[in-house]
Amino acid sequence: SIGLGAFWGCSGLTSLAIPSSVTLIDLSTFTGCTGLTSVTIPSSVTSIGQNAFSYCMGLTSVTLPSSVTSIGSEAFWGGSGLTSITIPSSVTSIGSGAFGSCTGLASITIPSNVTSIGTDAFASCTGVTSITVASGNPDYESISGDLYDKTGDSLLEVHGAITGGFTIPSSVTSIGSEAFASCTGLTSVTIPSSVTSIGSEAFASCTGLTSVTILSATPPSLPASSDAFVAEASGFEIHVPSSAAVTAYQAATGWSSYSSEIVTP
Repeated sequence: SIGLGAFWGCSGLTSLAIPSSVTLIDLSTFTGCTGLTSVTIPSSVTSIGQNAFSYCMGLTSVTLPSSVTSIGSEAFWGGSGLTSITIPSSVTSIGSGAFGSCTGLASITIPSNVTSIGTDAFASCTGVTSITVASGNPDYESISGDLYDKTGDSLLEVHGAITGGFTIPSSVTSIGSEAFASCTGLTSVTIPSSVTSIGSEAFASCTGLTSVTILSATPPSLPASSDAFVAEASGFEIHVPSSAAVTAYQAATGWSSYSSEIVTP
């Protein structure tokens, strides 16, 4: 393996061929190598560690060999220059924030063998127009370019380039943490009465979001931290079905922070 943080902050490093004896690219090995434009990863590597290539803004494309089985948390976080990533069918797990803030990515394809995807794996990927899941994947599926669990009842992550309004399907019962985070083109959301829980920072930094319409009179559960709706547009409102629902929401855990924004349509 290449040791922890071995090349941390080596901004003058522009290219690298990793030896074929290496099996693990460890924690933060190349973090902040902003000048790195090319890296060759040999077929001996089985794991890309946490933050391994985070903030490598100069990388434009990465091809992972078919030996890789896991991509660690925030492995490529902040790789704003990355426009292409090939995830091989050998990969079974993608960590939290693995490709977060890779704003140059236009699309993501999740192979059929992936059985674990961490929260906000593709958060703030504002250029992504679709997340595709390979047929035969037992745990995940893509609906209209967005990531859901296989049953379709958990909305895990929407594509970052979403614009305008979005209506969540009535099959959905939960909205994942950071599912819509940093979707700056999103202006309105309709949440069906089937939804019973909304994850932390689900709509954080949706700076164009002016309204959320919730069709249930019973408040979905929110984290006590009350961070589901953070940094929204000026004049942001949460619309609920009735005056009685307004009272119920204002008294519910997590919702009280938004008391002044909870109104009837």
